[in-house]
Amino acid sequence: MQSSTHTPPSPLLSDLRSQLQSFNSSLSNFHVVYNTPSISPKQLPPQTLHVLDSSFNPPTCAHLRIALSALHSQAPKPQRILLLLAIQNADKAPKPAAFEQRLAMMRLFAQDVQNQYSSQSQKESKEGPLAVDVGITKEPYFHDKAIGIEESGYYADETSGQQPQQVHLLGFDSLIRLLDTKYYPPKHTLEPVNALFGRHRIRVTRRTEDDNKWGSKEEQDRYWEALANGDRKTEGGKKEWAERIEMVEGEGDAISSTRVRTFAGKCDWENVEKLVGRGVREWIEAEGLYKVNDENG
Repeated sequence: MQSSTHTPPSPLLSDLRSQLQSFNSSLSNFHVVYNTPSISPKQLPPQTLHVLDSSFNPPTCAHLRIALSALHSQAPKPQRILLLLAIQNADKAPKPAAFEQRLAMMRLFAQDVQNQYSSQSQKESKEGPLAVDVGITKEPYFHDKAIGIEESGYYADETSGQQPQQVHLLGFDSLIRLLDTKYYPPKHTLEPVNALFGRHRIRVTRRTEDDNKWGSKEEQDRYWEALANGDRKTEGGKKEWAERIEMVEGEGDAISSTRVRTFAGKCDWENVEKLVGRGVREWIEAEGLYKVNDENG
């Protein structure tokens, strides 16, 4: 039997596209697309919700290292991790990979996080297997994302109504954006960020020395120290926020999604797999993502 000229649409991509369209036309600001395993937070309400917010274009081993480092921290248990994708402008074609493609890769990445965490844990956790969620938000700013997650009630304890503490996992560059007043018109102060620091925490992975755009460890720490010393007071920054920011070491070589896309564009699958893992690499290759001549690239 001859194969068709056009590959039929993937049922997974069709489902993800449908969820995106429904969410975009709804009044909701937060929606969970997928979780692995299929354990509702109502069954085991988490005390800590790690939130890894990225464009995931594609998810990389750098994302994996950040996630695992947080999960092995001393955060209160039970814990869950949310992989969060912001879909502002969902009515426009995102480049270079569509949102449904990113969500499909995030599903594979979620399984990698769960498998790696289980293999690194010496004994099975009392609260059972780690739950990893894939979610979407319409909010562009961290403080609004945190509020949207809370207001959804998805992670609230049904009995007490208690919400987990969110720990937002940021790279140092994202910390700079978080505390940049240009993102908070019309007053251009850091006052809106208080909604995040008032209830939640930030875990910042320092950029490694080979990613010299962001300076040395000492230079990155001085940015945090300026906040702790009250140097941001005139901008609306509070020095007590520094107590809710944990600075941690980055591990391994710097990995950028741009580098992955470059290798994929050259069909250098060996190097792609080194940077994203096998499952995500296989998806990228099978779907023909990030081709040099791709009109979305």
